[in-house]
Amino acid sequence: MQDLGRVVIVGGGIGGLTLALALHRKGIASRVYEQHARQADGSFQRRATGFTLWSYAVTRLIDLGVDVQRAGNPIETTEIRNQEGKLIARMPVGEVSRKLGAPSYEIRRGDLLAAILAELPPDTLQTGWLCTALQAHDDEVEVQFDDGQNVQADLVFGADGIHSVVRTHVAGEVPLRYSGYSGASGVTQFSHPDIPPHTHVDVWGRGGKVGAADVGNGRVRWYLTWKGSAESKKSIEEILSRLEKWYPPIGAIVGATAEEAIFQYSSYDIPPLQNWVRDKVALLGDAAHATTPFAAMGANMAIEDTAPLVDALVDCTSLDQALHAFEQSRKKRTEEIVQHGRRMSRMTQLHSPFAAWLRDQAFIHMPEKEMEKVALAMAAGE
Repeated sequence: MQDLGRVVIVGGGIGGLTLALALHRKGIASRVYEQHARQADGSFQRRATGFTLWSYAVTRLIDLGVDVQRAGNPIETTEIRNQEGKLIARMPVGEVSRKLGAPSYEIRRGDLLAAILAELPPDTLQTGWLCTALQAHDDEVEVQFDDGQNVQADLVFGADGIHSVVRTHVAGEVPLRYSGYSGASGVTQFSHPDIPPHTHVDVWGRGGKVGAADVGNGRVRWYLTWKGSAESKKSIEEILSRLEKWYPPIGAIVGATAEEAIFQYSSYDIPPLQNWVRDKVALLGDAAHATTPFAAMGANMAIEDTAPLVDALVDCTSLDQALHAFEQSRKKRTEEIVQHGRRMSRMTQLHSPFAAWLRDQAFIHMPEKEMEKVALAMAAGE
Protein backbone atom coordinates (compact mmCIF):
# COMPACT_ATOMS: atom_id res chain seq x y z
CA MET A 1 0.00 0.00 0.00
CA GLN A 2 1.30 3.40 -0.99
CA ASP A 3 1.76 6.30 1.44
CA LEU A 4 -1.18 8.61 0.82
CA GLY A 5 0.23 11.48 2.85
CA ARG A 6 -2.16 14.14 4.15
CA VAL A 7 -5.73 13.00 3.40
CA VAL A 8 -8.54 15.56 3.67
CA ILE A 9 -12.26 14.78 3.40
CA VAL A 10 -14.55 17.75 2.80
CA GLY A 11 -17.96 17.01 4.30
CA GLY A 12 -18.83 15.18 7.50
CA GLY A 13 -22.07 13.53 6.44
CA ILE A 14 -22.73 9.80 6.07
CA GLY A 15 -20.35 9.36 3.12
CA GLY A 16 -17.52 11.46 4.53
CA LEU A 17 -17.48 9.82 7.96
CA THR A 18 -17.86 6.32 6.52
CA LEU A 19 -14.89 6.94 4.23
CA ALA A 20 -12.83 8.24 7.16
CA LEU A 21 -13.66 5.09 9.12
CA ALA A 22 -12.89 2.79 6.19
CA LEU A 23 -9.50 4.48 5.79
CA HIS A 24 -8.89 4.30 9.55
CA ARG A 25 -9.50 0.54 9.54
CA LYS A 26 -6.73 0.25 6.94
CA GLY A 27 -4.36 2.34 9.04
CA ILE A 28 -4.78 5.48 6.92
CA ALA A 29 -5.28 8.73 8.83
CA SER A 30 -7.55 11.44 7.47
CA ARG A 31 -9.06 14.70 8.61
CA VAL A 32 -12.74 15.52 7.96
CA TYR A 33 -13.81 19.17 7.62
CA GLU A 34 -17.54 19.76 8.17
CA GLN A 35 -19.24 23.13 7.68
CA HIS A 36 -21.76 22.80 10.53
CA ALA A 37 -20.60 23.64 14.04
CA ARG A 38 -21.09 21.29 16.95
CA GLN A 39 -24.15 21.83 19.12
CA ALA A 40 -24.19 21.70 22.92
CA ASP A 41 -25.15 18.00 22.80
CA GLY A 42 -22.19 17.18 20.54
CA SER A 43 -24.25 16.84 17.34
CA PHE A 44 -23.31 18.86 14.27
CA GLN A 45 -25.95 18.20 11.61
CA ARG A 46 -29.16 19.67 12.91
CA ARG A 47 -31.74 18.02 10.66
CA ALA A 48 -33.94 15.62 12.65
CA THR A 49 -34.54 13.32 9.69
CA GLY A 50 -34.17 9.69 8.79
CA PHE A 51 -33.93 7.31 5.88
CA THR A 52 -33.96 3.65 4.90
CA LEU A 53 -30.63 1.87 5.18
CA TRP A 54 -30.72 -1.28 3.07
CA SER A 55 -29.05 -4.57 3.95
CA TYR A 56 -26.08 -4.13 1.60
CA ALA A 57 -25.12 -0.80 3.21
CA VAL A 58 -25.77 -2.14 6.72
CA THR A 59 -23.38 -5.01 5.99
CA ARG A 60 -20.70 -2.52 5.04
CA LEU A 61 -21.14 -0.54 8.26
CA ILE A 62 -21.16 -3.67 10.41
CA ASP A 63 -17.92 -4.79 8.74
CA LEU A 64 -16.43 -1.44 9.77
CA GLY A 65 -17.50 -2.02 13.38
CA VAL A 66 -20.40 0.48 13.49
CA ASP A 67 -23.14 -0.24 16.03
CA VAL A 68 -26.05 0.27 13.62
CA GLN A 69 -28.60 -0.87 16.22
CA ARG A 70 -28.05 2.28 18.27
CA ALA A 71 -29.10 4.42 15.29
CA GLY A 72 -32.34 2.85 14.15
CA ASN A 73 -34.77 -0.01 13.98
CA PRO A 74 -34.82 -3.12 11.76
CA ILE A 75 -37.56 -3.17 9.12
CA GLU A 76 -39.75 -6.23 8.92
CA THR A 77 -42.40 -5.03 6.46
CA THR A 78 -42.89 -2.19 4.02
CA GLU A 79 -46.55 -1.54 3.25
CA ILE A 80 -47.49 0.31 0.07
CA ARG A 81 -50.90 1.97 0.30
CA ASN A 82 -52.91 4.23 -1.95
CA GLN A 83 -53.99 7.73 -0.98
CA GLU A 84 -57.06 6.50 0.89
CA GLY A 85 -54.98 3.95 2.79
CA LYS A 86 -55.92 0.76 0.95
CA LEU A 87 -53.10 -1.77 1.04
CA ILE A 88 -51.87 -2.40 -2.49
CA ALA A 89 -48.66 -4.31 -1.78
CA ARG A 90 -46.55 -5.65 1.07
CA MET A 91 -42.79 -6.04 0.80
CA PRO A 92 -41.15 -8.71 3.01
CA VAL A 93 -38.07 -6.60 3.73
CA GLY A 94 -37.07 -8.43 6.89
CA GLU A 95 -37.29 -11.86 5.27
CA VAL A 96 -35.20 -10.98 2.22
CA SER A 97 -32.68 -9.00 4.28
CA ARG A 98 -32.03 -12.01 6.50
CA LYS A 99 -31.19 -13.98 3.35
CA LEU A 100 -28.56 -11.36 2.59
CA GLY A 101 -27.04 -11.65 6.06
CA ALA A 102 -28.00 -8.31 7.65
CA PRO A 103 -31.25 -6.49 8.48
CA SER A 104 -32.40 -3.40 6.65
CA TYR A 105 -33.02 -0.48 9.00
CA GLU A 106 -35.03 2.67 9.41
CA ILE A 107 -32.33 5.07 10.55
CA ARG A 108 -32.18 8.33 12.48
CA ARG A 109 -29.59 10.39 10.62
CA GLY A 110 -28.01 12.09 13.62
CA ASP A 111 -27.72 8.85 15.56
CA LEU A 112 -26.02 7.07 12.66
CA LEU A 113 -23.50 9.90 12.34
CA ALA A 114 -22.81 9.57 16.07
CA ALA A 115 -22.38 5.79 15.79
CA ILE A 116 -19.82 6.16 12.98
CA LEU A 117 -18.03 8.98 14.76
CA ALA A 118 -17.72 6.85 17.90
CA GLU A 119 -15.38 4.51 15.98
CA LEU A 120 -13.04 7.27 14.80
CA PRO A 121 -10.07 8.87 16.58
CA PRO A 122 -11.25 11.97 18.51
CA ASP A 123 -9.50 14.54 16.33
CA THR A 124 -10.72 13.18 12.96
CA LEU A 125 -13.75 15.45 12.63
CA GLN A 126 -13.29 19.23 12.53
CA THR A 127 -16.58 21.15 12.64
CA GLY A 128 -17.41 24.71 11.66
CA TRP A 129 -15.16 24.67 8.58
CA LEU A 130 -16.94 25.85 5.40
CA CYS A 131 -14.94 24.99 2.28
CA THR A 132 -15.09 27.73 -0.36
CA ALA A 133 -12.58 26.62 -3.01
CA LEU A 134 -9.70 24.28 -3.91
CA GLN A 135 -6.43 25.23 -5.54
CA ALA A 136 -4.22 22.53 -7.09
CA HIS A 137 -0.45 22.96 -7.04
CA ASP A 138 2.26 20.71 -8.46
CA ASP A 139 2.69 18.61 -5.36
CA GLU A 140 -0.36 19.34 -3.20
CA VAL A 141 -3.92 20.65 -3.05
CA GLU A 142 -4.84 23.73 -1.04
CA VAL A 143 -8.29 23.59 0.57
CA GLN A 144 -9.63 27.07 1.30
CA PHE A 145 -12.19 27.96 3.96
CA ASP A 146 -14.52 30.89 4.54
CA ASP A 147 -12.55 32.28 7.49
CA GLY A 148 -9.45 32.70 5.36
CA GLN A 149 -7.67 29.60 6.66
CA ASN A 150 -6.10 27.12 4.22
CA VAL A 151 -5.26 23.45 4.68
CA GLN A 152 -2.65 21.67 2.56
CA ALA A 153 -3.39 18.12 1.44
CA ASP A 154 -1.84 15.38 -0.68
CA LEU A 155 -5.26 13.87 -1.42
CA VAL A 156 -8.75 15.39 -1.15
CA PHE A 157 -12.15 13.67 -1.22
CA GLY A 158 -15.28 15.70 -1.83
CA ALA A 159 -18.16 14.33 0.23
CA ASP A 160 -19.84 17.71 0.55
CA GLY A 161 -23.24 16.87 -0.86
CA ILE A 162 -25.36 18.03 -3.75
CA HIS A 163 -24.16 21.65 -3.44
CA SER A 164 -20.55 20.47 -3.52
CA VAL A 165 -17.78 23.05 -3.73
CA VAL A 166 -15.28 20.27 -4.44
CA ARG A 167 -17.34 19.18 -7.46
CA THR A 168 -16.89 22.64 -8.97
CA HIS A 169 -13.12 22.11 -8.85
CA VAL A 170 -13.38 18.67 -10.45
CA ALA A 171 -16.18 19.15 -12.99
CA GLY A 172 -16.87 22.88 -13.21
CA GLU A 173 -20.32 24.35 -12.63
CA VAL A 174 -22.92 21.56 -12.79
CA PRO A 175 -26.60 22.54 -13.01
CA LEU A 176 -28.94 20.94 -10.51
CA ARG A 177 -32.07 19.35 -12.00
CA TYR A 178 -35.23 20.02 -10.05
CA SER A 179 -37.59 17.05 -9.86
CA GLY A 180 -40.73 19.18 -9.79
CA TYR A 181 -41.41 18.18 -6.18
CA SER A 182 -40.70 19.72 -2.82
CA GLY A 183 -41.46 18.21 0.54
CA ALA A 184 -41.20 18.08 4.30
CA SER A 185 -40.04 15.52 6.82
CA GLY A 186 -39.48 15.07 10.51
CA VAL A 187 -39.00 12.68 13.42
CA THR A 188 -41.29 12.75 16.42
CA GLN A 189 -42.16 10.77 19.53
CA PHE A 190 -45.39 9.06 18.55
CA SER A 191 -47.17 5.75 18.32
CA HIS A 192 -50.10 4.72 16.17
CA PRO A 193 -51.71 1.28 15.69
CA ASP A 194 -51.56 1.67 11.90
CA ILE A 195 -47.76 2.23 12.04
CA PRO A 196 -46.81 -0.91 13.98
CA PRO A 197 -43.27 -1.71 15.16
CA HIS A 198 -40.71 -2.54 12.45
CA THR A 199 -42.99 -1.25 9.70
CA HIS A 200 -42.54 1.33 6.95
CA VAL A 201 -45.73 2.67 5.34
CA ASP A 202 -45.30 4.30 1.91
CA VAL A 203 -48.44 5.99 0.55
CA TRP A 204 -48.61 6.61 -3.20
CA GLY A 205 -51.07 9.32 -4.01
CA ARG A 206 -52.13 11.68 -6.75
CA GLY A 207 -49.62 14.49 -7.22
CA GLY A 208 -47.45 13.53 -4.27
CA LYS A 209 -46.62 10.85 -1.73
CA VAL A 210 -46.41 10.51 2.04
CA GLY A 211 -45.03 7.95 4.42
CA ALA A 212 -44.01 7.04 7.94
CA ALA A 213 -41.75 4.48 9.57
CA ASP A 214 -40.88 3.20 13.02
CA VAL A 215 -37.31 4.32 13.82
CA GLY A 216 -37.24 2.86 17.33
CA ASN A 217 -37.42 4.20 20.89
CA GLY A 218 -41.05 5.21 20.37
CA ARG A 219 -40.19 7.54 17.50
CA VAL A 220 -41.59 7.74 13.99
CA ARG A 221 -40.08 9.43 10.97
CA TRP A 222 -42.40 10.83 8.32
CA TYR A 223 -42.20 12.55 4.95
CA LEU A 224 -44.50 14.06 2.35
CA THR A 225 -44.09 15.67 -1.06
CA TRP A 226 -46.01 18.13 -3.22
CA LYS A 227 -45.69 19.38 -6.77
CA GLY A 228 -44.63 23.01 -7.10
CA SER A 229 -41.76 25.38 -7.69
CA ALA A 230 -38.43 24.75 -6.04
CA GLU A 231 -39.01 27.75 -3.78
CA SER A 232 -42.45 26.62 -2.58
CA LYS A 233 -42.66 26.31 1.19
CA LYS A 234 -45.72 25.51 3.26
CA SER A 235 -46.87 26.47 6.71
CA ILE A 236 -47.79 23.71 9.15
CA GLU A 237 -51.44 24.65 8.59
CA GLU A 238 -51.05 24.16 4.83
CA ILE A 239 -49.32 20.83 5.33
CA LEU A 240 -52.02 19.53 7.67
CA SER A 241 -54.74 20.81 5.35
CA ARG A 242 -53.18 18.87 2.46
CA LEU A 243 -53.07 15.71 4.54
CA GLU A 244 -56.82 15.82 5.24
CA LYS A 245 -57.32 13.92 1.96
CA TRP A 246 -54.64 11.32 2.73
CA TYR A 247 -54.33 8.17 4.83
CA PRO A 248 -55.32 9.55 8.29
CA PRO A 249 -52.39 8.26 10.43
CA ILE A 250 -49.93 10.48 8.55
CA GLY A 251 -51.79 13.65 9.48
CA ALA A 252 -51.85 12.56 13.11
CA ILE A 253 -48.09 12.00 13.11
CA VAL A 254 -47.30 15.31 11.43
CA GLY A 255 -49.66 17.13 13.78
CA ALA A 256 -47.70 15.74 16.75
CA THR A 257 -44.41 17.19 15.41
CA ALA A 258 -43.14 20.52 16.72
CA GLU A 259 -43.06 23.04 13.87
CA GLU A 260 -39.39 23.85 14.49
CA ALA A 261 -38.58 20.14 14.04
CA ILE A 262 -40.06 20.02 10.52
CA PHE A 263 -37.51 20.15 7.72
CA GLN A 264 -38.61 21.39 4.29
CA TYR A 265 -36.65 20.69 1.12
CA SER A 266 -36.73 20.61 -2.67
CA SER A 267 -35.70 17.43 -4.51
CA TYR A 268 -32.89 17.69 -7.05
CA ASP A 269 -30.47 15.42 -8.81
CA ILE A 270 -27.50 16.12 -11.08
CA PRO A 271 -26.72 14.99 -14.64
CA PRO A 272 -23.96 12.38 -15.11
CA LEU A 273 -20.52 13.89 -14.62
CA GLN A 274 -17.86 13.24 -17.22
CA ASN A 275 -15.25 12.84 -14.49
CA TRP A 276 -15.23 12.27 -10.74
CA VAL A 277 -11.47 12.78 -10.47
CA ARG A 278 -9.12 15.68 -11.17
CA ASP A 279 -5.55 16.14 -9.99
CA LYS A 280 -5.47 14.59 -6.51
CA VAL A 281 -9.16 15.23 -5.87
CA ALA A 282 -12.04 12.73 -6.08
CA LEU A 283 -15.78 12.89 -5.47
CA LEU A 284 -18.13 10.47 -3.76
CA GLY A 285 -21.72 10.37 -2.52
CA ASP A 286 -24.06 13.17 -3.53
CA ALA A 287 -21.13 15.27 -4.71
CA ALA A 288 -20.60 12.69 -7.49
CA HIS A 289 -24.09 11.31 -8.13
CA ALA A 290 -26.83 13.15 -6.26
CA THR A 291 -30.24 11.56 -6.69
CA THR A 292 -33.75 12.40 -5.54
CA PRO A 293 -35.12 10.61 -2.46
CA PHE A 294 -37.60 8.65 -4.61
CA ALA A 295 -35.04 5.90 -5.23
CA ALA A 296 -34.46 5.54 -1.44
CA MET A 297 -30.76 4.99 -2.13
CA GLY A 298 -28.87 8.27 -1.52
CA ALA A 299 -27.11 7.51 1.77
CA ASN A 300 -26.76 3.85 0.79
CA MET A 301 -24.84 4.79 -2.37
CA ALA A 302 -22.50 7.03 -0.39
CA ILE A 303 -21.70 4.17 1.99
CA GLU A 304 -21.28 1.76 -0.91
CA ASP A 305 -18.82 4.13 -2.61
CA THR A 306 -16.33 3.76 0.22
CA ALA A 307 -15.53 0.04 -0.23
CA PRO A 308 -14.23 0.10 -3.83
CA LEU A 309 -12.53 3.43 -3.16
CA VAL A 310 -10.51 2.19 -0.20
CA ASP A 311 -9.83 -1.17 -1.89
CA ALA A 312 -8.42 0.66 -4.91
CA LEU A 313 -6.24 2.88 -2.73
CA VAL A 314 -4.83 -0.19 -1.00
CA ASP A 315 -4.41 -2.42 -4.07
CA CYS A 316 -3.38 -0.11 -6.92
CA THR A 317 0.24 0.78 -7.57
CA SER A 318 -0.39 4.49 -8.15
CA LEU A 319 -2.79 7.08 -6.81
CA ASP A 320 -3.96 8.05 -10.29
CA GLN A 321 -4.72 4.42 -11.12
CA ALA A 322 -6.60 3.95 -7.84
CA LEU A 323 -8.84 7.00 -8.24
CA HIS A 324 -9.76 6.17 -11.83
CA ALA A 325 -10.39 2.52 -10.94
CA PHE A 326 -12.83 3.69 -8.26
CA GLU A 327 -14.56 6.02 -10.72
CA GLN A 328 -14.99 3.28 -13.30
CA SER A 329 -16.27 0.78 -10.74
CA ARG A 330 -19.10 3.04 -9.55
CA LYS A 331 -20.04 5.49 -12.30
CA LYS A 332 -22.41 3.37 -14.40
CA ARG A 333 -24.23 1.89 -11.41
CA THR A 334 -24.86 5.20 -9.69
CA GLU A 335 -26.07 6.82 -12.91
CA GLU A 336 -28.60 3.99 -13.25
CA ILE A 337 -29.91 4.68 -9.75
CA VAL A 338 -30.34 8.39 -10.51
CA GLN A 339 -32.49 7.39 -13.51
CA HIS A 340 -34.40 4.91 -11.33
CA GLY A 341 -35.16 7.72 -8.90
CA ARG A 342 -36.75 9.71 -11.70
CA ARG A 343 -38.89 6.75 -12.76
CA MET A 344 -40.03 6.16 -9.18
CA SER A 345 -40.88 9.86 -8.85
CA ARG A 346 -43.26 9.62 -11.79
CA MET A 347 -44.81 6.30 -10.79
CA THR A 348 -45.44 7.03 -7.12
CA GLN A 349 -46.84 10.54 -7.64
CA LEU A 350 -49.11 10.18 -10.67
CA HIS A 351 -51.51 13.08 -11.16
CA SER A 352 -54.18 11.33 -13.23
CA PRO A 353 -56.72 9.47 -11.05
CA PHE A 354 -57.14 6.85 -13.78
CA ALA A 355 -53.37 6.32 -14.16
CA ALA A 356 -53.04 6.05 -10.37
CA TRP A 357 -55.85 3.45 -10.32
CA LEU A 358 -54.12 1.41 -13.03
CA ARG A 359 -50.86 1.56 -11.09
CA ASP A 360 -52.58 0.44 -7.90
CA GLN A 361 -54.29 -2.45 -9.67
CA ALA A 362 -50.98 -3.63 -11.11
CA PHE A 363 -49.47 -3.83 -7.62
CA ILE A 364 -52.57 -5.34 -6.02
CA HIS A 365 -52.42 -8.21 -8.51
CA MET A 366 -48.65 -8.65 -8.44
CA PRO A 367 -47.75 -12.21 -7.30
CA GLU A 368 -46.07 -12.42 -3.90
CA LYS A 369 -42.96 -13.93 -5.46
CA GLU A 370 -42.58 -10.91 -7.73
CA MET A 371 -42.91 -8.51 -4.79
CA GLU A 372 -40.32 -10.57 -2.94
CA LYS A 373 -37.96 -10.11 -5.91
CA VAL A 374 -38.51 -6.34 -5.79
CA ALA A 375 -37.75 -6.26 -2.06
CA LEU A 376 -34.66 -8.43 -2.52
CA ALA A 377 -33.32 -6.19 -5.29
CA MET A 378 -33.68 -3.09 -3.10
CA ALA A 379 -32.14 -4.74 -0.03
CA ALA A 380 -29.24 -5.98 -2.15
CA GLY A 381 -28.76 -2.62 -3.87
CA GLU A 382 -29.38 -4.09 -7.33
